[in-house]
Amino acid sequence: MRNQETKNESKKAMSVTQQPHESPSDDLLKKHSEFADVIVADYGQKIVQMLENGSIDFDPDGLKEVVRGEKLSYDDYIDAQFNALGKTHSGFQMCFYNFPLGFKGCVEKTSNGHICFQKIFIEGMYGDGYCFDGKEQHVWMDLKGFEDLKSGDCVSFFAEPYRYLKTGEGKQIDFGLRNPEGVKRIEKYEIPSDEELIDQDLDMMLCDTCFLSESCNRAVCTNIKWRKETKKSMKALLKKTDKE
Repeated sequence: MRNQETKNESKKAMSVTQQPHESPSDDLLKKHSEFADVIVADYGQKIVQMLENGSIDFDPDGLKEVVRGEKLSYDDYIDAQFNALGKTHSGFQMCFYNFPLGFKGCVEKTSNGHICFQKIFIEGMYGDGYCFDGKEQHVWMDLKGFEDLKSGDCVSFFAEPYRYLKTGEGKQIDFGLRNPEGVKRIEKYEIPSDEELIDQDLDMMLCDTCFLSESCNRAVCTNIKWRKETKKSMKALLKKTDKE
């Protein structure tokens, strides 16, 4: 796991010997032509570039951290990240570049030395101290550390976010969890439902956009009528969008 704030602080000009290539290959630029300007600008630099559907880690040292990525060239490494845009476990990706605080999940099944969680709830913290949460569906992990669990069990635990190469649909770099610690059985109600997660996101959004936000203590809402009506309208819009 690496912290993005630390990475940004450590940006330095790289020597020629440190860079795998002085410039990106024509094949790489042609394949991802819509991002050609980004590739040329950030190639070989210690930069994590945020894009609309995710982020690309251009740091050459990041290649060393990709599990099963030993045979990748630097261009392969960049290519695999672009191939995975919009397809990664973005919640685990946020934890990888920030600070994971813990995870909760319910076991769906175990098979061939692995365990599948129906859903994993994520809690983490950005470098500035603000917290975030999220979820990932249908997550497979190594069974080690979870040997005593069976289908239907719910647990809380801590784990290390990591990056790995997958090749089922071409080369892509995704994010997962490994080396679980502090595994503890919990009740199912302790894991937030999808509805509760949506409510939390909407509450945060409404607080940030309220015209009283700068004078609000975030403990007692002084604009409750607007908040309730707006939240109701937003939830109705979300349901309508889901149906479509």
